[in-house]
Amino acid sequence: LALLEETADDRVTRFVWLRQFEPGSNSSSANRLLDRLEYLQRIDLPEDLLAGVPAHRVTRLRRQGERYYADGMRDLPEDRRLAILAVCVSEWQAMLADAVVETHDRIVGRLYRASERICHAKVADEAGVVRDTLKSFAEIGGALVDAQDDGQPLGDVIASGSGWDGLKTLVAMATRLTATMADDPLNHVLDGYHRFRRYAPRMLRLLDLRAAPVALPLLEAVTALRTGLNDAAMTSFLRPSSKWHRHLRAQRAGDARLWEIAVLFHLRDAFRSGDVWLTRSRRYGDLKHALVPAQSIAEGGRLAVPLRPEEWLADRQARLDMRLRELGRAARAGTIPGGSIENGVLHIEKLEAAAPTGAEDLVLDLY
Repeated sequence: LALLEETADDRVTRFVWLRQFEPGSNSSSANRLLDRLEYLQRIDLPEDLLAGVPAHRVTRLRRQGERYYADGMRDLPEDRRLAILAVCVSEWQAMLADAVVETHDRIVGRLYRASERICHAKVADEAGVVRDTLKSFAEIGGALVDAQDDGQPLGDVIASGSGWDGLKTLVAMATRLTATMADDPLNHVLDGYHRFRRYAPRMLRLLDLRAAPVALPLLEAVTALRTGLNDAAMTSFLRPSSKWHRHLRAQRAGDARLWEIAVLFHLRDAFRSGDVWLTRSRRYGDLKHALVPAQSIAEGGRLAVPLRPEEWLADRQARLDMRLRELGRAARAGTIPGGSIENGVLHIEKLEAAAPTGAEDLVLDLY
């Protein structure tokens, strides 16, 4: 009941303040969401509070709570008021956790897009230099080819042009441009490190994460990051071919900032794929809870295909063998429908248009 009496920022009741949230795209938005989530988690409610309550009933009570203000809630009968408050606290925790994950997703995507824009801007800035460098190499290469054809010393061609010092300068410029053109957005993600530090420790502390076996190395890295035991050597959550390995090896010893960013990037991807989920969530929950159990399907009715993939594959293999035998008999008898084999080459006759009667009138009616 304190939700209806306390005020937040001396403006609105805590009850109204808690329901004013939506996913954001920066660390300030993430912290505002985490403030609300942390407050709700301090309210001690049984985990099985809504067990056995129909989902439509829970949704109806939550929507009523989202429409009422504190004065309207106080006018309700006590049992109904308590039911609405309990449902809202439980449901808002799940919705806030989803909003936090969505905000983290946006922050990661925003940082990566900004890093991509830096790379593209560098390439665009060097466009004129690239053009001049290629032109210079084309001129030198053309002169060398002409000298080779005429039997002249190639060294004289270089000396009569820009000279060996000029060629060295040109090669150095080409080397620099090659590095610019091959620039990777991951070279610039460290610019967003402080953005993550403003909210990521709280986020990892407040979210109750679970993972599939394939994502357990990532969950271990997240646990290390949550407890502050940052170990840049924990890279088992990365694929062997991941570009992150090269960038992490280039970091100086003791600098785990890029490793932290790599963990947070991969946490975003794991939420998207469902390899990591939240224990209480409406959007990022365990996918097994959203799927119909195989036993229920087997007991409840028949599918158009076998439930076990091995049976389906065996059936398809048998059908394929049967149709191939039919085709072999037709080929030997020269009775392939719409086709023939001549000198070992299969020829297929072109299908003629066979529009049914009345199709033209139907086309006119449609258009």
